[in-house]
Amino acid sequence: MTPAPTPGSKPAHPEVLRLDAITDKEHLAGAGNWLYKIPFRDGHAVLKGYFGNRNPLLHVKKTVGNVMLTGRTSHMPSARCKHERECVEVWEKHGFRCFGIYPEVIFEDLPEGQYLLFDYVPGLHFKNYFADDSVPVEERLDTWRRWLPEWHRRHKAAVEHSEPRLIHENGDVKHVMLWEGDFVYFDFEICFRSSDVRDLVGRELLAYLRSMGKWFGDKMYDLMMDEVVIHYPDKSLLMEGWAHAFENHNVAMRYARRLDYALKAKNKKPYSKYSVALDLKRRLDAASLTNG
Repeated sequence: MTPAPTPGSKPAHPEVLRLDAITDKEHLAGAGNWLYKIPFRDGHAVLKGYFGNRNPLLHVKKTVGNVMLTGRTSHMPSARCKHERECVEVWEKHGFRCFGIYPEVIFEDLPEGQYLLFDYVPGLHFKNYFADDSVPVEERLDTWRRWLPEWHRRHKAAVEHSEPRLIHENGDVKHVMLWEGDFVYFDFEICFRSSDVRDLVGRELLAYLRSMGKWFGDKMYDLMMDEVVIHYPDKSLLMEGWAHAFENHNVAMRYARRLDYALKAKNKKPYSKYSVALDLKRRLDAASLTNG
């Protein structure tokens, strides 16, 4: 894939385009951002804009919440663009494949620093692949077993390098693709800032595991959880999923979470973060007794 640019750098010889001159663009999405698939060179690319779809006051409100309350980065359009670009660089530096960026392409009719042009990746999303009953279950589980060591390798690198940007803030099975026999990751516009990277690993673990139940149903969730307990290499790091919910490293947060679990009925539902954390611990404890 095309390497991500050095943050803040500008191309020496830019290729200048205009979005309003591209007539056969395909609109892909538009919530907080907008996405267009556009013809590019001998194929296609995806243009992502971080502006224009929300009231500016909402960006400010979300930024205050992110920065002051939840330990995330700013929600302002230029900040989200910057962080996505930086995260792609960090992930690819550590050997994780992302949507490549074309830093040499400039759109003269778009605000500088508020858009990125990505490779178009016609891959298969995890959320579709693992829910597809036309694919034999064992084939899907083989793919899952192949991915689990890579998942762990990223978590290990994040902890060893104290790098919160290696944790997927919007991480779940919707944001991983299968493509050309490899795994491809995307959606990095918001990042974590906390220095407690092990807790962030726990948070991401629960996010992915919860999304398995949501998208794949009880049977597939059960099979995939079995594989996680067997094939995720570092069981102490895996236990951070439970710790994030019930034994948070921050004492105040620990008791707040316990109170939250006790008082809200929705937290007892099968795929709440608390229920999945308890299920994870139960499985790890049972595996430990079996192996011990």
